[in-house]
Amino acid sequence: MDKVIKKAEQISTILKNFSNKDKLAILCYLWNESKNVSDILKCSKISQSQASQFLNKMKLEWILESEKKWKEVYYKIQNKKILEIISSLKNIF
Repeated sequence: MDKVIKKAEQISTILKNFSNKDKLAILCYLWNESKNVSDILKCSKISQSQASQFLNKMKLEWILESEKKWKEVYYKIQNKKILEIISSLKNIF
């Protein structure tokens, strides 16, 4: 039973990111390539501080990973299951 509860917690964490329209927009924007924060801000209607909070939280949840190139930080989706979910959502909607 502990295994089921742990798996439910993992799924719940992932789905919370899809239930927030701004986080969902970020994830869809990052679906096929890494982007820096400036690029991410162009696709969303949120502030830089809010985007940074979202990105950092998703990084802590092992959804995103980041790479620093010069002065820019690039984010990409780390979790392959997220890519599958986004692909399915794009097919449905």
